[in-house]
Amino acid sequence: MTTVKELQEKSANLRQFFDQHLPYARPTPVLADFVRVQHELMWGGVWLVDGLDLKLRSFATITAQCVNGYDFGVEHQVRTGLTVGITAQQIKGIFIQLLFYAGVPATVFGLRIAQEVINEREEWRAGDVPLDAEWLDSIAEMLAQGRTLRVKHWGASADAEVENSLARQFVPESAELVDAYHFGEVWRRADLNTQERMVCILAALMCRGHMKQLKRNIGYALDAGLDEKQICEVFAQAGWYRGWPCVEDALEQASEVFNSRKA
Repeated sequence: MTTVKELQEKSANLRQFFDQHLPYARPTPVLADFVRVQHELMWGGVWLVDGLDLKLRSFATITAQCVNGYDFGVEHQVRTGLTVGITAQQIKGIFIQLLFYAGVPATVFGLRIAQEVINEREEWRAGDVPLDAEWLDSIAEMLAQGRTLRVKHWGASADAEVENSLARQFVPESAELVDAYHFGEVWRRADLNTQERMVCILAALMCRGHMKQLKRNIGYALDAGLDEKQICEVFAQAGWYRGWPCVEDALEQASEVFNSRKA
């Protein structure tokens, strides 16, 4: 069993690493007891649990803070992501992926804050180069590419769910455009890999409370190569920033998916 002293030591070590690039002095805590719980539980505990590496934890946390929409939260976690080795391109790729899950206002806000953080250090600015993406010329091409990628990563049944969705039935023109750009363009980009995209999607759906969509995407995440432990740790990581009841709800969905696949 982990001791409080061990959590304190782990917290101090991780905060020293994560906060090395803070551009301002750390303020004197107004509520020392609050800070103690936060540091020991978060930096000494949740961030260092086995099952998910620091980069994927950072993807989940940036996503949660994007959904939250608090400037310091986005700023601090983008800085943390860059510190653990996520590139400026990947940071921007997170917000492009979240455009389809968190919406335009949250992602535009997040990108603005992210750019300010990237500009803080020369080594981060040096990696801030546009992705050389090959954009397709027609919606038909995008839809075809999207179907190919869905089948590749998630299987034919997942592709059928998208093709036969209520959105395709009731708002077909808009749904086709969204699916075309989402799957046919964004998913083809080289900034994020499949598992990184799935971490962002799972964290966003949990944080926004879209449990039906979350359940479906837990299955997609398994198909994309994330294991049960990783998926559960995504929820625990993001939930610390959104609220622990979100984790309980997400794990209920995950349990149903895991059990159905073992039946």
